[in-house]
Amino acid sequence: MPFPLAALGVLAALVAAGPAVAQQRQVTLVNQGGAPAEAQRVAVFEPFTRETGIRVVVDTYNQELARLRSQIETKNLIWDIVSLNPINEAAGCEEGLLEKIDWKQYIPAKPFEAVGGFGACGAPYLISPGVLAYDSDKLKGDQAPTSWQDFWNVEKFPGKRGMLYQPDQMLEVALIADGVAPPDVPKVLTAPGGVDRAFRKLGEIKPHVKWWRSGDESMQLILTGEVTMGYGWQGRVLAANATNKRNLKIVWPAGYVNAIIYLGVMKGTPRKDDAIKLIQYNLSTPAMARYADIMGLPPANADTYPLLSEAKRADLPGQYLDRGMMQGGSTYINFWLDNGDAIRQRFATFVAQ
Repeated sequence: MPFPLAALGVLAALVAAGPAVAQQRQVTLVNQGGAPAEAQRVAVFEPFTRETGIRVVVDTYNQELARLRSQIETKNLIWDIVSLNPINEAAGCEEGLLEKIDWKQYIPAKPFEAVGGFGACGAPYLISPGVLAYDSDKLKGDQAPTSWQDFWNVEKFPGKRGMLYQPDQMLEVALIADGVAPPDVPKVLTAPGGVDRAFRKLGEIKPHVKWWRSGDESMQLILTGEVTMGYGWQGRVLAANATNKRNLKIVWPAGYVNAIIYLGVMKGTPRKDDAIKLIQYNLSTPAMARYADIMGLPPANADTYPLLSEAKRADLPGQYLDRGMMQGGSTYINFWLDNGDAIRQRFATFVAQ
């Protein structure tokens, strides 16, 4: 029995629409997961998809540059956009793992000058301060730390310490604990004897350290009382407080490590144009304001600050901006590019001994 003409029309429409549905545009972005990734999904990815029709698929990694290399070497690209710390942005660009993009063609440059501007491959989308944090419900008054020297003082402040299993950030914190002013840390670390000095200082606290490998783990150590105090990222501290109704406190005057986080495009991705569109959107002031509203992290785009509430601005370093050690500048980045592999090997051996 022949199909009714109306049915044939519907069938033809479905056939025509099928490939379009099956081939919906999408980009895959990799970041470090956890609360910041959830905030990025709500503040950036979902609105972006609604406005452009481009779906965003998210994967996670822990800044392992080897995972980028393997995709490039095997020509099996899984990711289109990568979240990168400053060292990996520079290294990935130098190795040809990332597309070299003149971001000034797509995004106004001036609002990003305060955080060092665009990289040769990456565009900065947030600042992630690494801070001294503790549970203020447990440590009060004279029992609360006020400096990294207190962090190292296990006699006055007994208990374990939470620290990142990674030499960059930890060597810098060790130098601050050894009396180096945070803005001077890059100069001291990169000078002859700087690395040895930092490792000596780390050696003093090492017997009391529980090493963490993810932002979620860093907070769990404090929340469960496994450590008395710890190094953690500001966004994770704020998220832990909000989620668990706790009173973890950041010691801004102690000094902190300012990590700039970039977004870069994987070399050779066939979805380069859509990847650039997502990064443009991510760096826009509305998207950054939504993200800061959820996470409380300092936005990389300076034009975002007027959009933030007074309460959100109160979560930022404020009067302690001069206590930040910036992971940036050619001297610092080139030092890690030239010496990073050897330092990471030394660090792994140091922790294992």
